[in-house]
Amino acid sequence: GPGPGPGPGPGPGPGPGPGPGPSPSPSSLLSPSASSIATLYNPSFQLLSTSGVCRTDDKNKGNFDELWGKSYPECHDMCLFSRGCTGFEYTVKGKASRCKLFKGPILSTLPVGGASCYKKASKTELGPHKKRL
Repeated sequence: GPGPGPGPGPGPGPGPGPGPGPSPSPSSLLSPSASSIATLYNPSFQLLSTSGVCRTDDKNKGNFDELWGKSYPECHDMCLFSRGCTGFEYTVKGKASRCKLFKGPILSTLPVGGASCYKKASKTELGPHKKRL
């Protein structure tokens, strides 16, 4: 009988060459406010309220460390690297800034302008991002 048909045709031609220069990074990644980026893309903390203070059990009213004059990154890192810290609150009033490092479970927030409440994410929420301390 007749043999197999004709073989496959020629392969595809050369692909397009590299584009001109490095591709520009999208401007959406560059925001004028660095602090908003820190809060949006940080997997270690959960923002509970952008305009409220953290509330723990009311019986433990003094269950936190209060530090004045700290920057947001300082406050954030101090809680992140402190084993007993459950979350932090960062408040700015005029030129003064206050950082509260909480040691008890943060149960709720209370609406207060200028304050932000962040709860440390649990290890299960962190997933692959968790760091060994």
